[in-house]
Amino acid sequence: MANLCQIIVNKYIINDIKCHKLLSKDGITTQDLVIDKIEGLFEDKLMNVKLHRSRFPSIGITSSIAKNLDEYQYIVCSEIRSLSDSNPFKKELQKYRIIIIASFAKLIQVLSSMKSDKDLQDWNRFAQMLLIQVSEMLHKMRLDQKEHEKLNNKTLKSAFDFFGI
Repeated sequence: MANLCQIIVNKYIINDIKCHKLLSKDGITTQDLVIDKIEGLFEDKLMNVKLHRSRFPSIGITSSIAKNLDEYQYIVCSEIRSLSDSNPFKKELQKYRIIIIASFAKLIQVLSSMKSDKDLQDWNRFAQMLLIQVSEMLHKMRLDQKEHEKLNNKTLKSAFDFFGI
């Protein structure tokens, strides 16, 4: 996964593929959590949330966070397209989109090799941090705040490490 960041940048930033959701089923309104395949990044993954809930109690929270992250990556993708290259938020939002996609790659790894609920709890902790950060950044951008925090804070750096970026 050393090239994960470069693959995401090439596919989503440089080539600017059409905005799309990563989940086809969210595990909340459906009993399955389905992460769709992204060529060159990860294979699709189906997890029956209802079936695994007794052994892995955190799977419900995982589904909720994943659904919200997917919504935000779609919103961020849409917002980026309307921003000029000189807008300081554009680069920051692109970074958030990269880490969100990387979080799904990590989630697929976690779901594929689950041995304990702790694996999900770890993903949930970092993904929740990311979710909060990206929602705050979008809020600041929409308020057109001139000063914005870059991604250089320690909290988000630990998420970058966890997600392999």
